[in-house]
Amino acid sequence: MNDVLRIMVRIYRDTDSEKVARSGYDAKYVADLTFKQSLNSCGVIIVDIATDARSSPHSHRLLEEVFIAVTDIQLYIDDTCYELNEGDVVIVEPGEFHSFQTRNDKLGRIIALKFPNIKDDKVIPAKGSAD
Repeated sequence: MNDVLRIMVRIYRDTDSEKVARSGYDAKYVADLTFKQSLNSCGVIIVDIATDARSSPHSHRLLEEVFIAVTDIQLYIDDTCYELNEGDVVIVEPGEFHSFQTRNDKLGRIIALKFPNIKDDKVIPAKGSAD
């Protein structure tokens, strides 16, 4: 039986969400996320990617990551590129190699949420594999 890599990335588009007026503010319910495991911690990281740069690809053994695009940016999952716009939300599962590349000669920014908060769970791809 052939082992086929299944990309499980889930993208929730800001543009698919309806804005609702609240008392003193507007709100969009962009994503209703479910996780594969029970969670008791979350790491919150603000990530800046330099103009005309791409972050190093990596995956995680155990943790799932939620990314919130603060700027327009490209997300790579293995060899597949996803165009993210400001406000889009993405959930990446363990084992999915991912990286970000800036667009339009601008600084890129994302907010990364790590579930659970495991600080040393990074896996770097072997040489010759997908970047």
